[in-house]
Amino acid sequence: MHDEVYEGSDDPLAGRSAFAEFVDHWSGRDGFACVVGHDQGEPVGYAYGAPLSADTTWWANVTPPLPAEFTAETGARTFALSELMVRGRWRGTGSAKAIHDELLRDRPEERGTLLVHKAHHKVRGLYERWGYRSVGETVPFQGAPRLCAMVLELHG
Repeated sequence: MHDEVYEGSDDPLAGRSAFAEFVDHWSGRDGFACVVGHDQGEPVGYAYGAPLSADTTWWANVTPPLPAEFTAETGARTFALSELMVRGRWRGTGSAKAIHDELLRDRPEERGTLLVHKAHHKVRGLYERWGYRSVGETVPFQGAPRLCAMVLELHG
């Protein structure tokens, strides 16, 4: 699925080796969750993530800098959505929202977060329609593009 979705992409985070590193990183965390959506038995997309640990660097490079009370993590405060992907044939069908909502449905954390390419205005707009708000921009590690950090309140 990953190879199909990112075929021909020049996204530095889209390569198979980067994908494997991200999956290994997130799947080894406490609270890891993954949802795969299906249509008549055929996989259409997936989403995965895990709670941010108390020693996370997720917020460290966000500009403008965020207040300490916002960035304080406990290991149970914020669920980080690492990846949400839908195959081309199912884009625009509501599959992404359904997969997203299923992943976050029963999460005990108070909020969710994700990073999205700053240049991907349509994708950012989609997340905003789902209730996310941008809290700043970041380049989380060397070689990464400029990303928007977004947050979604999960309860109340």
